[in-house]
Amino acid sequence: MKFRTEIEIAPWERKIEHSRPGFSVGSCFADRIAERLGQAKFRLTANPTGVLYNPFSIADMLEDEPAGLAEAEWVLVTFGTAWVYEEEGRVVANCGKRPADVFTRRRLSVAQIVERFDGLMEGALRGKQIIFTLSPVRHLKDGFEENSLSKATLRLAIDEVVRKHPANAQYFPAYEILNDDLRDYRFYGPDLAHPSTQAVDYIWEKFVAAALSPQTQKLLPKIDNIVRAAAHRPFDPATEEHALFRRGMFEKARLLAADHPEIDMSGEMDFFGDAK
Repeated sequence: MKFRTEIEIAPWERKIEHSRPGFSVGSCFADRIAERLGQAKFRLTANPTGVLYNPFSIADMLEDEPAGLAEAEWVLVTFGTAWVYEEEGRVVANCGKRPADVFTRRRLSVAQIVERFDGLMEGALRGKQIIFTLSPVRHLKDGFEENSLSKATLRLAIDEVVRKHPANAQYFPAYEILNDDLRDYRFYGPDLAHPSTQAVDYIWEKFVAAALSPQTQKLLPKIDNIVRAAAHRPFDPATEEHALFRRGMFEKARLLAADHPEIDMSGEMDFFGDAK
């Protein structure tokens, strides 16, 4: 008997590897995935101007060609909501604590989003591998019906952009993984809007399997072991046993960096270095 419908994602032809710098922009869910990529030692610039939720604010930032974008070979773009707030006809990224009556609220159309990103695909994003995702975070302050309309609008827009630019654009189904595969409130946090740590772990596993080369996937447990060891704070660091542990971890970090110079282990080597 089957009690859930697991989403199978075919491995991508263009793989993300440590030698390929990346750029991530979008919602708070984008930050969660970017954090995992950073912990795994991928070279990544993430949301340099802060979290952005709607496609137009994301497009504005990308058009400014922020630090890190020019060097990036792949870009992760995560849409959160199609609802925008405008002041004097211009979409604002953050309303701050200003009065609501200063702004006009409206929902972007599929055509508007597609037109804006068509320009970007031929401009600031030209030649890069673009990975679109739809944030599974529920924007409950918009109301259930309006949140549903927003997510549907974004999903249709992403699909059209990917279809128009198949050579360098693709979709990763984070939204569908949470809503159609996991499909249970136990995979949400206490606010019942954001995915739980367990859900993000699962989505990350799916991303790794699809996006990373087999060789890169094999490196992740080794990197994780060293990174976690550097983050660990022992009860009694003065023991000979702990000194031996530190020397062993330094050697692991040194060998990994020697075999894979594209992976920066300098921080971990510095941390363990005084025991070598």
